[in-house]
Amino acid sequence: MNRLSGALLVLVLATGCADPTSAQGSRHNAINLHLYQKPKRFSPLDPPSGPDQQVMTLIFDNLLTVDDSYAYAPRLAERWDLADGRITFHLRRGLKWSDGTPFTSKDVLFTYRLLADVRSGSAMAGKLAGAAFEAPDDTTFVIRPASRNVGFLSLIAGPFAFILPEHVLGGEPVDRIAGHPFFNRPTVGLGPYTFVRYQTDQYVELAANPHYRKPIAIPRIFLKPVSSDVATAQLGTGEMDLVQVSPTDLRAVAGLSGVTVSARPSPGFIRMAVDQSDPRFADPRIRRAMLHAIDRATLVAKLLDGRGRVQNSSFVTPWALPGTLDEYAYDPAKARSLLAEAGWRASETVTLSWIPGQRDRDVAATVVQGALGAAGMTVELKQVQAAELLESYERRTFDLALFGGGSYAVDPSSSLTIVNCAAFYPAGANISNFCDRSLDALTARADALTDRRRRARLYREAASMDNAQVPYLWLYNPDTLWATSSRLRGVKPSGDFTTGFWNADEWTLAD
Repeated sequence: MNRLSGALLVLVLATGCADPTSAQGSRHNAINLHLYQKPKRFSPLDPPSGPDQQVMTLIFDNLLTVDDSYAYAPRLAERWDLADGRITFHLRRGLKWSDGTPFTSKDVLFTYRLLADVRSGSAMAGKLAGAAFEAPDDTTFVIRPASRNVGFLSLIAGPFAFILPEHVLGGEPVDRIAGHPFFNRPTVGLGPYTFVRYQTDQYVELAANPHYRKPIAIPRIFLKPVSSDVATAQLGTGEMDLVQVSPTDLRAVAGLSGVTVSARPSPGFIRMAVDQSDPRFADPRIRRAMLHAIDRATLVAKLLDGRGRVQNSSFVTPWALPGTLDEYAYDPAKARSLLAEAGWRASETVTLSWIPGQRDRDVAATVVQGALGAAGMTVELKQVQAAELLESYERRTFDLALFGGGSYAVDPSSSLTIVNCAAFYPAGANISNFCDRSLDALTARADALTDRRRRARLYREAASMDNAQVPYLWLYNPDTLWATSSRLRGVKPSGDFTTGFWNADEWTLAD
């Protein structure tokens, strides 16, 4: 969820930077987009990071993505077939990389072999483990998953598995490719825009890709990593054109002239990872107690102004959820009782880490601290930047980590990346190191079926198991709110902030 800006020196309120468009071009041919956090670098091999993914959706492309209605949409592949346990992608013909080099299935084959190879440091290696890949001709690419999995498309649809240029990276040894400087300055891509520069912590500058498959109407984009309140202020002054709005700013934004606000239900959710490799958190009663201690309904009502829902499962796809789940209603007395039963020691101190800058999360962190404190758990707050938080995931040096996102609505199998035993970070997105092999077996059975009703029955059972185990401290599923200036046309807002720019190739500027 994210931040960025500029072309020459964008005026970032609170930092005093000058407007980049004033030196490199007119505001008449450029737009400024809000990134909710600072990006690190731009590599499809890295563990998913919201701002990095947002930028990559503009400079790279993938076989397919998920559109604003949570349906699969073709990208580099114009269509695909599922038969006999394999997926055959039929690629668009005549495409070129941004440097003019022809694109073929060999680039896709190179990318997927790289993504599946643990030696590359790929965070997708767990998703693709055991899969086989073929490129029988220049416009056909075939994936044979290790086991029959009708939900496999959800694991690779955007903003994941961006295709990389073999002619640029193909000569690099696999075990060294993760450190290649290309991922700091990815100047060759298939997306609607090409990378120009990243002025660290100020803006990412992109230019229209002259070799894209259709004309691009807006010559330049500046992505600005600023906090939500600064982005909202810049929207009001006309310096920002597309902002992911915090619910806490919704009423103020709604009063701005020339601004359109759109809301979409999120395919992900805000949660706290609990490091279950730490024996202190291994007992599910500890995690249940923490949920009971937090008044999540009031968070939604007051913090989100009612624009969201309490989340009680790691699964989001509506047809995969049972009619009833334990709602872990706010009950401080029960929280204290469960902590006592599980032997929690009041002298223990727990650290809650999060990346500051989004007002709802900033406030939620403070609310959680007070709620857990009232239940007998001492919590210290720790603001971190993205690189530090990701490093703490890998080194298992965090206790609780507040974060959010994910695209789990299109198919329930997409949630397996956060709960599967084989998906421990960084090989996957299972940050909590939660593992229930019976849950894995149940979902594997479900994904081997093609009958939607039979899959639904098994996934509803899986959601109930997940609900009882509490692999994460689910907080809420917020509506994703976008505010668009009147000069930017054609935006189709998505509930998934990481794919919020999914149709940028259709955007135009008002005359």
